[in-house]
Amino acid sequence: MVLFYFFVFSVAVTIYIVYYLLSKNHDYWKKRKVPHLKPSLLFGNYKETILLKKHQTQVAYDICKQFPGKIKGMFHLVKNCANQLECLIREKMEISPNIDAKQLLAMFTIDIITSCAFGINCNSMNKNADMTSNPFLAVRERIIDTSKSAGVKLYCRQMWPQIFYGLGFSLFDKNIYYFFRNILAGVFESREGKPSTTNDFVDLILTWKKNKVITGVSLSNEKTGAKKELTMDVDDDLLISQCVAIFGAGFETTATTLSFLLYEMAKNQDAQTKLIEEVDSYFEKNETIEYECVNELPYIAACIDETLRLYPVLGLLTREVMDDYTFPTGLRLKKGDRIHVPIYHIHRNPDYFPEPEVFRPERFYGDAKKDIKPFTFFPFGEGPRICLGK
Repeated sequence: MVLFYFFVFSVAVTIYIVYYLLSKNHDYWKKRKVPHLKPSLLFGNYKETILLKKHQTQVAYDICKQFPGKIKGMFHLVKNCANQLECLIREKMEISPNIDAKQLLAMFTIDIITSCAFGINCNSMNKNADMTSNPFLAVRERIIDTSKSAGVKLYCRQMWPQIFYGLGFSLFDKNIYYFFRNILAGVFESREGKPSTTNDFVDLILTWKKNKVITGVSLSNEKTGAKKELTMDVDDDLLISQCVAIFGAGFETTATTLSFLLYEMAKNQDAQTKLIEEVDSYFEKNETIEYECVNELPYIAACIDETLRLYPVLGLLTREVMDDYTFPTGLRLKKGDRIHVPIYHIHRNPDYFPEPEVFRPERFYGDAKKDIKPFTFFPFGEGPRICLGK
């Protein structure tokens, strides 16, 4: 009898050890709060591959389809805004053949940003809406203030940031701060302080607020090879500053680039014809626009890249040197030096782009794009601080 119990106990322990070894990593993604499929005991998520029923490429593809990215998950909101813009343009053209494209595109991008980032429909493109009372349009004007006083503040902040903030100055009007504080408070209340299923920007900052800190890897790790982490306390100032950044950088940059794209299309009949033919070809095979259409419209992508080359949103990037560095030429930069990267000049340098003043989308079309020298085209910047718009 003792031998029997010992045998049963040994079998149970063996089964437990085997089970532990097979499942010990099953909570890997759960611990990191990453969406995932529940793995099976022996095969994980690749059962069909291991049993030679389906290639691992197809299995991985099927898994990824179940977890669309944040942008893809919100594409229906972008699509709705695009449909509204199309209707608005038709209505405007019935009244007059001349329309303010930049204004319409600004309304279009504001609606996208407010829908995708804050879960709010601000109806900028609603023909019956009173545009003079639209608070987001008013905030837009405050953020892109082009007055002389705003210019002086901007350059003083760039040249003497410590003095600027030490004297209590701020780059933006305080009313912008109060506006987004109220927006966040309202959205937080409507969601009862919990992330929703929309996966928008508010969900992200709700997570920050709940955790009270943001943790990330240190940029110095790239040099040292260490795994140092940095944490930042989350307060209202941080959350609101992120809202201002995502709103200001999201709508104006896109509207400006689209305006320049239309400008170049109007001047270049050949490019316009090719673009229209590509769009017509797409709709011959597809009934409607889908997120994946960017992979089927390479000429449009080339036109956008060429527009960004000629008219980069930021023609000059300012960066601070993190560590002493010596260029191959012998030029030495010291930690703390502030440098300007002349993107506009680089994009129009004939050594990199022959006939740089000419709008030529073919530079970025097909195999020609491979001939572009690295770091001669970077409208979104490069490295760890690359623009989210990329």
